[in-house]
Amino acid sequence: MRKQVLSLILSVLLTALLLTGCGSEAADELGTYQASMDTFCENISYLNDQINALDGTGESDVETLLGHLDTLDEQFAQMAELTVPDKFATIDNLADEASENMSMAVSYYHEAYDSGTYNPTYGDAAYEYYTRANVRLGYILQILHGEEILDDNVRYISDEEDSEDDSGEVSP
Repeated sequence: MRKQVLSLILSVLLTALLLTGCGSEAADELGTYQASMDTFCENISYLNDQINALDGTGESDVETLLGHLDTLDEQFAQMAELTVPDKFATIDNLADEASENMSMAVSYYHEAYDSGTYNPTYGDAAYEYYTRANVRLGYILQILHGEEILDDNVRYISDEEDSEDDSGEVSP
């Protein structure tokens, strides 16, 4: 009898320890993700300031711009590789899309300036992909801040909205 009580107490303690550990692990994952995203945003802000400081008259401005864009591409790729906590699972695809669009933008910017003379066709394509990358980044930040995405072309469905209504159909 005493052995059964000790086994029961030990089982309860182990279960409690495991449950506490799981919650702690989820909190640690979320904290790590938030810290990584904070660093990403700081790096992007710095690069934005550096790019905007270029006036286009300097002899090495194009080379400097392309270098900053390459770093921006690296930052987006690193952001897309972050492990997204389950709470924000929908961000994972947006991060991948943002990174892919930024890579295309940077590639087209290199093409636009490659010949020594600016090619507006490549420049326009680069700007389009750059805009797409930043729109997705905006969505990511809105989701992280718990805001609703206010874009008629996008429907973000949270877990709460994914429930069935009285007719048994899933909400659109």
